Amino acid sequence: MSTRATRRGKKTTLDGVLETEGSTVTSTRETTPVGGDGPIANRTRRGSAASTTLSDLIGSPSRRAASEPPSDVPVRHSLAGSRASTRQSSVTPSISSRGGSVEPGLDEDEELEEEEEATELVDADINSITTTFEFMGPHGTALAVLGVPVVTLALQLLCDPVKGCPSSNFYESPLAYFTDRISHATFFKLEAVAAIFGWMIFQALLYGYLPGTYIQGVPLPTGERLTYKINAFGCMIATYIAAYAVFSVKGLGPFLWVADNTLPLAVAATIYAIIQSVLLYVLSHRIPPHGQILLAKGGNSGYPIYDFWMGRELNPRLWGWFDLKYFCELRPGLVGWSVLNVCLACRQWVNLGGTLTPGMVMVVLFEGYYVIDAQWNEPAILTTMDITTDGFGFMLTFGDLVWVPFNYSLQALYLSRNPESLSSAAVAGICLLQLFGIYIFRSANSEKNLFRTNPDDPAVQHLEYIQTKRGSRLLVSGWWGLARHINYFGDWLMSLSWCLTTGCSSPIPYFYCIYFAILLIHREIRDEHKCRNKYGEDWEEYCRRVKWRIVPYIW
Repeated sequence: MSTRATRRGKKTTLDGVLETEGSTVTSTRETTPVGGDGPIANRTRRGSAASTTLSDLIGSPSRRAASEPPSDVPVRHSLAGSRASTRQSSVTPSISSRGGSVEPGLDEDEELEEEEEATELVDADINSITTTFEFMGPHGTALAVLGVPVVTLALQLLCDPVKGCPSSNFYESPLAYFTDRISHATFFKLEAVAAIFGWMIFQALLYGYLPGTYIQGVPLPTGERLTYKINAFGCMIATYIAAYAVFSVKGLGPFLWVADNTLPLAVAATIYAIIQSVLLYVLSHRIPPHGQILLAKGGNSGYPIYDFWMGRELNPRLWGWFDLKYFCELRPGLVGWSVLNVCLACRQWVNLGGTLTPGMVMVVLFEGYYVIDAQWNEPAILTTMDITTDGFGFMLTFGDLVWVPFNYSLQALYLSRNPESLSSAAVAGICLLQLFGIYIFRSANSEKNLFRTNPDDPAVQHLEYIQTKRGSRLLVSGWWGLARHINYFGDWLMSLSWCLTTGCSSPIPYFYCIYFAILLIHREIRDEHKCRNKYGEDWEEYCRRVKWRIVPYIW
């Protein structure tokens, strides 16, 4: 979810676009390395929660305020919505001087909060107690904290490198199968722990040292904005240059080691995620020397397990500029997913004597495109719920660093051990499905952004919309007249194409598209509830005009 702030008649909306009345916003480019006078997240003000970061506990170097406000530019990634939230808006926004906000379709992740809720007096208590629970409250989150690591490791165990993914023994006696796999599997390796911690340090150094563009995020409840460094795409390129350097010196050996040790690597990543989450929770209770820590509205319940899962602190930072949540969103896990796919492709290459199956090629290309797209459109993540609303706790930490790289790569893991033969017709059909999904997703979001930035453009000026009492406009024709979440449909079709590359011999590679469908339905139901409360009768009219939720003429 995003944030809308109103201050003395100035309206800021951010669902892929920043709208102001008679104002302009520019971005600031800097190339300050780690340890230098990095960009600050805010200006220090008496009573401002934004003025305090984790570095207050250990001391921070000098900080400065940006001389001019950088532009807000929009995009995933949490366990509860990582992929969907990343791809909500991957079109760079522009500046509009038209009054009123435009809200075509229903993207609550990018939609801004109500104006009267976004900006509060700086001297007021901004950290309200959480009274509304998600994930079935403290008991549900306790199960989630235990469950998501178990699911991730179980999926790794189901893919036996020798007997199949899973073997026939699993269907005969699942309990006996897991008992046997657990007794023979190697869960822990010091080399895997060193690899995960080294990977995190390497990505942090790239983030800090590589040049980038500095832009500001959405307004905090204090009215201030944090500054973010945009260089994810450059970090990914640097990562692959480093990988090529390793290949030039060591050959395929290191890549094959990664492919053969996904289970101990997943365990090591889980250990790292637990350590980081515990530190984040403990440090969120610190008492800073100035002001107060800005807590997430959904992570300050007073129930330790619930707040541990949801995340208490909204924007934990080191040295005033290294935003831990933002860093984890697109870098270690997302790039790690892509690198892990390449390593698994190397394993198939060796196993098949120097060739790759069409399915593996499609997986690497399709999923690689998704990662590149997210990295290229990095600024858009600043408008997602992960950044604007959710605290940084176990949900996001585990989702970013473990769930994404190890569960989203199940197709490549399966194919590395069970190469499937696909007919030319199947390959063509899967490619067409992927392109069709991209077309729907891109066309719908582009139409929405164009209507928002330039409603008089000939391409969108014919579109019909409902003018709500709140001043927003809801599109009821074009792509957004087909379904209220038509972009979700395109996104899910892409996920299905990835899974189809593995054939139909095993359900394991289809975990992702099943999980993603459940995720999107949950998000749609949540957004429907919020918009119904927000728009009232206007929403009833909107639903009457646009009957279908995600899939046109079906649901």
